[in-house]
Amino acid sequence: KIRNDLFARYLGVEDCFWEIEKGLYRLQTIKKHNLPIGFKNYDNLELKDKMFIDIKKEDIESAYKTSTYCKYKSGIYYLENIWNDLVILSPELETKKKLGFHIYDDKRIELPYDRFITEVEDIWEERTPIEGFRFDVESIFYLKKKNNENL
Repeated sequence: KIRNDLFARYLGVEDCFWEIEKGLYRLQTIKKHNLPIGFKNYDNLELKDKMFIDIKKEDIESAYKTSTYCKYKSGIYYLENIWNDLVILSPELETKKKLGFHIYDDKRIELPYDRFITEVEDIWEERTPIEGFRFDVESIFYLKKKNNENL
């Protein structure tokens, strides 16, 4: 699963979050049996597999922005999306130069998921602090490393 979003941790639950009003945030997670008291089901049927809780800023244990990257065929790419078994990669600046792309070129590379998984060397998340929140997670978190396969 690609995590390119804002994340927060509250009572050990770590998932996407956003501000719903000044000083109040919504933490959304996948429905599980062992969630702390206070998580609610959505009324919307499209969100039936998710639950949420609204919490104050000061109750958030840690918050950060994450972007997922990978090393593929000697280049560094932003792992933009996986959709219908298709992986969408966006080359970083140095990789664009190696490929002969203009720095403002928005070309993406699309490849089948199975091929990507067998050919990708490393996959990692880069986590950056969000101003005004505690940040107590690793800045770099590897999902796959060349010699360690899936972590």
